[in-house]
Amino acid sequence: MRVFISSTVFDLIDVRAELAEHLRAVGVTPVLSDDKLSDFSVTSDLNSIETCLVNVASCDSMILVLDRRYGPRLGEHGFDDISATHLEYQHALKSNVPVHVFVRDRLDADYSIWKRNRDSGSTRFSWVGPKDSGLFRLLEEHTLLDTKKPQSNWYSSFSDSIDLKAAVAKRLEAEVLPQRLVEAIQANTFPMLDLGTESKHGDGLHATTVTLLSTLTNVGGAPAFNGRIFWKHKEREPNIKEIIAPGQSVSMSLLMTLIPGKRMESQLIAQYDSPIGITVCDRFEVGAEITANVLFSGGSLVERRYKRTSAISLHIEDV
Repeated sequence: MRVFISSTVFDLIDVRAELAEHLRAVGVTPVLSDDKLSDFSVTSDLNSIETCLVNVASCDSMILVLDRRYGPRLGEHGFDDISATHLEYQHALKSNVPVHVFVRDRLDADYSIWKRNRDSGSTRFSWVGPKDSGLFRLLEEHTLLDTKKPQSNWYSSFSDSIDLKAAVAKRLEAEVLPQRLVEAIQANTFPMLDLGTESKHGDGLHATTVTLLSTLTNVGGAPAFNGRIFWKHKEREPNIKEIIAPGQSVSMSLLMTLIPGKRMESQLIAQYDSPIGITVCDRFEVGAEITANVLFSGGSLVERRYKRTSAISLHIEDV
């Protein structure tokens, strides 16, 4: 997932660097012009503004950070008479790139005053200077809801870089988590339960009692937490495992009465949490049948569902 970071540069150079590093840590590829490690593409036949716009359109989403400076206007360079940041914002909307807007709390306070006194040329603001009043127009442009465009008009305020990174992580969680899931599975750092089944049977005239022993083994490279395994018709009798380590198995037995020539089946459910904030629900179909006095049994995964959940926490006792 590629995310373009849009803001004025020189006054926010440290914030931009911290934010880029934070995005990399959660599996996101940051795109910004002032970072040597960035995935920012430079085209020799385009100027710097046009190059930024090409990079904006190539990203999956944009983070727009508004603070104290609006930036130089581009009217004399052949563009609309707005700043580069404002132009990047508008180009993202035209390119159907989702924009997540984050506003310094001091700017947000001045914006509230500006909305009440926009016609008064004598109003002075504690944070925004006269030459940066374009910030108010940009914010107003964003907050005006256009029902014809699927763009959110919400924005989040922040007080410092730590606050900003937390706000960004929360806003991008819905977009980032599916990608983290794919990467964890590819890198074998995600728990994965695999099914093995054995059976034993006794004697009977018209029916046979069979014991099915189903074993779930964590074949993934990460532990499964808060495991809850049960037969569907016995949901109130789960086998609870706080941790199922890689390579560890959990066995469940089921007594089943078979009629010769007819396959009988039951469902085994396994619910467990992963280390990256995703709960897994596996549904296995387990069955057996007797044909020509031969017992056949087995099982397979029929459904695997993923659900967002809170981060894993373990209780630590003080000694």
